[in-house]
Amino acid sequence: MDKYWMDHPSNMIQRKIVILLSLLILSLIFNGVQFALLSSSQTIISTTTFTSYHTVTYTVTSTSSVVQVGVEVYPKKFIDFMGREVVIEKEPLKIVSCAPSITEMLAYLGLLEKIVGVDSYSDYPPELLTLKQRGVIEDVGGVVTLSIEKIVSLSPDIVFIDAGLQGNYVAILEEKGLKVVALHAASLTDIYNGMILIGEIMGVKEKAFEIVNRMRNTLSNLQSKLNVVREKTSVLYIGWIEPIWTAGRNTFIDDLIGAADGYNVMGDAEGFFMTSPEVIVAKNPQTIIILSGMLGMSPEEIIAKLRNLPGVDKVEAVKSERIYILYDQAENIFARPGPRAHEAVEILAKILYPELFNVKIPNVLGGDYRKYLEYSISEIGSS
Repeated sequence: MDKYWMDHPSNMIQRKIVILLSLLILSLIFNGVQFALLSSSQTIISTTTFTSYHTVTYTVTSTSSVVQVGVEVYPKKFIDFMGREVVIEKEPLKIVSCAPSITEMLAYLGLLEKIVGVDSYSDYPPELLTLKQRGVIEDVGGVVTLSIEKIVSLSPDIVFIDAGLQGNYVAILEEKGLKVVALHAASLTDIYNGMILIGEIMGVKEKAFEIVNRMRNTLSNLQSKLNVVREKTSVLYIGWIEPIWTAGRNTFIDDLIGAADGYNVMGDAEGFFMTSPEVIVAKNPQTIIILSGMLGMSPEEIIAKLRNLPGVDKVEAVKSERIYILYDQAENIFARPGPRAHEAVEILAKILYPELFNVKIPNVLGGDYRKYLEYSISEIGSS
């Protein structure tokens, strides 16, 4: 279960405060980073103020005049997702990943054996959990409560951080002499670019392009099935109930909804924000998607709370029992902008248009979500 902001789950009051503050942070949308490799108009969300780069060219250069076929040449120069120039002097052999989405990217690129530390919430793939339990991979703290001391003690060659939630850690880590690369994904295109950037840095760019191409082809095949849709199903995303937090345009959630040929009823606003029962009633969504991991309630309790909101019992999604509660890994594919995002698009498309796929997604979906997939890239780390 992906609980980025829940470092103290036993304390409900503190947990709510941390969650609400974090959601507020997520609502601060900055101008976006756009790479030359694949076009992207999405924005970067950050907990720290940094310069807005309207166009950042992703460059890879080497000071060596010797070209060796099949051999990676260092040093290399890159522009990361915060617009920072980063020089990699030699091939990184020890990695620290500070966000679950980044950890999954590294795993898909076959780089698990180089990871020496990850955040507390990185729990996929299963092999990663085994390595954590054996102490081969160390825990470096929560996503927003990283342990600098622990990271430094691991002597990593490179630290990958999320620009949105961890941008404020960059200067601190660099002061400790560590090489830091910032990634961030507010769209599927950002995920592709992040995978390619990691691939270039780590010397597995062919693998990265191969995976990105499979991801794009997967999405294309899925969307070809959706070509017959004439009227988009309206969707409301809920990430928190008391108060109600939702997602508008220029968010990863909005991009997933669009990719599944749905219509985000909150798309007239931007970022993550609070809304009200009155607005929900006025928008009258046909489907409601709830990520339940941070709520600390059973599915029955969540539905009861939703139904008790003034007027919400008259909303189409409630009347037709089209409320979908996602938890565990089914939640994570929606919450983590990583290489499993296309699985989220497929699950959502099958929720919105079950008649097209001849499948019924259950109203409560968890770790067994993969049995409902038919369009997916190959196994992690495979070629």
